[in-house]
Amino acid sequence: MRSRILLAVGLCFGLAPVQAREGCPAVTRVGVSDLGYTSFREDGQIRGISVDVVKEMARRTGCQFEFFWYPRQRLFVELEAGRIDMTLAALRTPERDAYASFLPYAYLQYDLILAEPAGQHYAGLSDFVARGTGRLNVTRGMAYDAAVETQLALLASAGRLEVVSDFETVFGKLEMGRADGTLATPPIYARHLKTRNFKDRLSVIPLPEATAQFTGVYLSKKTLGADVRGRYAAAVKAMVAEQVVPVLYARYFDDATVKRIFRQGPAPLLAALANGD
Repeated sequence: MRSRILLAVGLCFGLAPVQAREGCPAVTRVGVSDLGYTSFREDGQIRGISVDVVKEMARRTGCQFEFFWYPRQRLFVELEAGRIDMTLAALRTPERDAYASFLPYAYLQYDLILAEPAGQHYAGLSDFVARGTGRLNVTRGMAYDAAVETQLALLASAGRLEVVSDFETVFGKLEMGRADGTLATPPIYARHLKTRNFKDRLSVIPLPEATAQFTGVYLSKKTLGADVRGRYAAAVKAMVAEQVVPVLYARYFDDATVKRIFRQGPAPLLAALANGD
């Protein structure tokens, strides 16, 4: 645990300590993991959309937040155990709902990333499963909707699926020609396409099998009281209503990508937040 604490030094956001104590925890521990532009490590710092979202929450609430880096498959183990208080960029699942409260603030949808020339010939994941011979590498700890999970199960039964620890590994294998493809969202693959030497060898294929889902904050029911969770929920609701989150995404993507991610607008997110999600 010590290495994670050291990594988090200098990543507290909020008002002065005396102000931050009023109605806030001493510090809210935020767990993040390797998710492309959503959260990444650079020059000894944790950066990305998740950091920007938390900075805005800190500005609105006056609370202190501190970041801790984990492998994706470990993140929700830590949240359930109460060793962190909050995660971001998370899909909602019944298992997570048992110990944390979900606050959606954006949308998530997976695309199929395939190495050329294979990517030129498939209409989606089910087409790749039915007609292809290549292997997908996916990251341990990720959640997919049911239609995608069905196709991944078929790949696994055919010996065409490999599960690895993180997206750095996935895209490193793609770069070296040791994997045929993966599933990733625009925030994840956009950073790897920019920072790695693929030389336009990858195809990005929208998945007709995948539906747009909410992504958002999970707040621990064990370590954060209802009043604190309500304070954070109010900040997230205001950010969604004022459409602040697309502006944060625009720091990392072109206008077309931001419009694609938020094409459903704020209304579904606000409805989910109003219903206590």
